Amino acid sequence: MTGAGKNGRFKIEAHDASRVEWSIYIPLPHGKGHNDAEVDLRLEFPENVYAPHDAWDHLQILARLSSPDEGAALPEPLTFDGLRRSALGAARRMKLLRESIPRLLLAHSLVAVPQATALSRDLDSVLDQAVELLAHARATLVAPRPGDSPELTRERALADEFLSGQLLEFLTAAEDTCARLGDESGHADHREVARKLRARIGDTLAAELAEREKKGELFPEAGDPEGLALFLDRAAQLKKHFQEVLFLEPESKMIDQAVRNWVGAYGAALAFVIWFGLQTLQTSAAAAGLGFGTLVTVGALAYALKDRAKELTRQWLSGKLSHFYAHRLLLLREPRKFDRTRNVVLRARESLEQARVARPDPLNPESGVMQRVVTAHYRQRARVMPLRGPTGGVFERLKIVFRYDLTPILSRLDDSVKRVPVPAPSGAGVLFADAPRLYRVPLSLTVTTARGVEKREAEIVLSRRGIVRIVPREEDSAAAAIPDELPELDDAVLLTT
Repeated sequence: MTGAGKNGRFKIEAHDASRVEWSIYIPLPHGKGHNDAEVDLRLEFPENVYAPHDAWDHLQILARLSSPDEGAALPEPLTFDGLRRSALGAARRMKLLRESIPRLLLAHSLVAVPQATALSRDLDSVLDQAVELLAHARATLVAPRPGDSPELTRERALADEFLSGQLLEFLTAAEDTCARLGDESGHADHREVARKLRARIGDTLAAELAEREKKGELFPEAGDPEGLALFLDRAAQLKKHFQEVLFLEPESKMIDQAVRNWVGAYGAALAFVIWFGLQTLQTSAAAAGLGFGTLVTVGALAYALKDRAKELTRQWLSGKLSHFYAHRLLLLREPRKFDRTRNVVLRARESLEQARVARPDPLNPESGVMQRVVTAHYRQRARVMPLRGPTGGVFERLKIVFRYDLTPILSRLDDSVKRVPVPAPSGAGVLFADAPRLYRVPLSLTVTTARGVEKREAEIVLSRRGIVRIVPREEDSAAAAIPDELPELDDAVLLTT
């Protein structure tokens, strides 16, 4: 299940075979204000396939500024970071065009009388925009200027290679869409549209590949698996190189570590009170003429209770703070090259709890039969502050990406295949089909911002090999009325540097 919610604030998807990913967008405030947000995620695993693990070790959080608008003016004089931001703006526009193709097909499929001519015109328009976008970027970003340093010239060449890869990705997605349109559509007119568009895509691909070869950029060739792997690795390196300008610097600290000294001091004080009381009792007993054995017993009890009271107090306070406050504190800072003070952009409290619970059996909830599951509940309460660096006005949103690794669960899944009798296609006789074993993990994600509350529920379909797909359980729900009151985060100053 991909795609953002109705207001584009978050989405859920499979990052790879073992990691489920959810990402949210939070508007960046300008001036002296701040924006609050809360993320609530719940996963539910069948108890028989759950493998105990440290959930924090399997949770990954990435944060970056959203790509700037491709229409933003180029900074003068042009810097490395300015060039990379402009290239990212063009790449973002290319991505939006790529994602518009399936939505375009869906919109036309909902029309009572599909018009092949209108569909062809719209698809051609999207393809034209993508080609023109790259041509414009090459004219404004890639073309050399008088006075360019060798380093800036090299950066322009990297921008050209990066944006060329974005066009190849767009054309590949368009080709896949044409293949589905031609194979699945029952309309002869639609098959003709797919044939014509595929021809255009082929010509554009051939021209772009020839351009890459002419410039000496990495060129993919069929029948060369190693070369294709290098091509993908190069694309990943280029993406990281340009997106580096967007990433913030994270700092995190578990709550028991952040308040360890204060909790330890409180526990030591309480232990001293207990020890002092027992020592006083021992002195009084000696004055009263009690036996040597009694005095030794009281002294040993005082010594033992002192250390035990200190440890129990530390554990109790840490547990209460984690339950009522947070398990972990997270800061996101501007890189030093943008702001010397490393301004805090986001301050968040996080909690992640696992619990075994019993639910009514969905096959017959009224029968009293219970089904045991293990729940994982992640919650983040964040406050976003304005950017202070010179590029603060360029960015409008903060993107936070969460990834949870399901590898411990996958190791417990059954990979057997069973034969199942099915009716023959002809209607006469029975055939046997191989049925794989699939498991379903319910997922619920709720995002609360000043704009309201948005919730999405889905099921993660798993096999032993990994995530098969993510299926929405119901339509997205959005409550844009009076927003829920968000928790105050002013007391998050416990995280110090």
